[in-house]
Amino acid sequence: MILPSGLSLLDRILNGGLSTGIITHIYGEAASGKTTLALKFVKELSKLEYGTIYINSENTSPVERLQQITGKTFKDLESLVKILAPKGFSEQGVLLEDLELYIRDDTKMVVIDTLTKHYRLALEDKKTNYSNHRELNRQTGLLKGLAQNYDIAVLILNQVTARLQGVNDFEPVAGNIMDYWSDYVIKMRIGRTQGARVLKRLIPEGEIVEGEFYLTNEGFSMNLASEKE
Repeated sequence: MILPSGLSLLDRILNGGLSTGIITHIYGEAASGKTTLALKFVKELSKLEYGTIYINSENTSPVERLQQITGKTFKDLESLVKILAPKGFSEQGVLLEDLELYIRDDTKMVVIDTLTKHYRLALEDKKTNYSNHRELNRQTGLLKGLAQNYDIAVLILNQVTARLQGVNDFEPVAGNIMDYWSDYVIKMRIGRTQGARVLKRLIPEGEIVEGEFYLTNEGFSMNLASEKE
C-alpha cells in the first residue's frame, strides 16, 4: 500500500507516499520537525481508520503535539494510536521482539521516535560498544521483518552526528546500519527562512528528490516554488 501524507510534494518525494512492507529512515538535526512529520502521517492514517503503533523513546510525549495536529483529543484517537515507551535499550529490544502482539488488522504503520536514542546512551559504556552495535542491527532487522511479514510501513526517526569537515552538515547515527536496512532515506534540515524545513530523498535516486516545507500548528504546509528536480 501507499499511505498518503496529505502533502502532494512530500508524496512525490516519497514516490507516492509512505510505502508498506519497507523501512523509511528519516534523520535530521534537533527541532527539524521529524516528530511533526511522523505525526502528520498518523493524522492521515487515522482519517482512513488505519492504526499506528508509536514507539516513543524521547523524553517528551507526542500526545500534545498529536492533538494539536489532528484537532482531536487523544481519547478520540486512542483506538487507532498505540503509544509504547521503552525505558532503555534492552527494553526496546524486548519490545520490538514482541511487537507483533500489538499489531491488529487495521495497523498500517509503526513509528520509532527515535530508534537510536537509547542506543546512544548505551554507547557511553565503551566496554559494551560492540554488543550495542550488534543489538541495534538486530533491532533494525526485526523491524524490517515486521514490515515485510505484516505489510506495514515502518518509519524510523533518527538523530544525527556532526561531521568534522563542515559544521553545517551532519550524518545519521549508525548510518551504516540504517543504510543497510532502509529502503528510503530522507534527510531533514532547517531552512534559511522562519519555519522552513527542507526534505531531501537520498535513497532511492530519482527525479523529484527535494522540497521545502513550513512548520505549522497543523504539521506542515507546502511551498511548491521550492520544488527541485
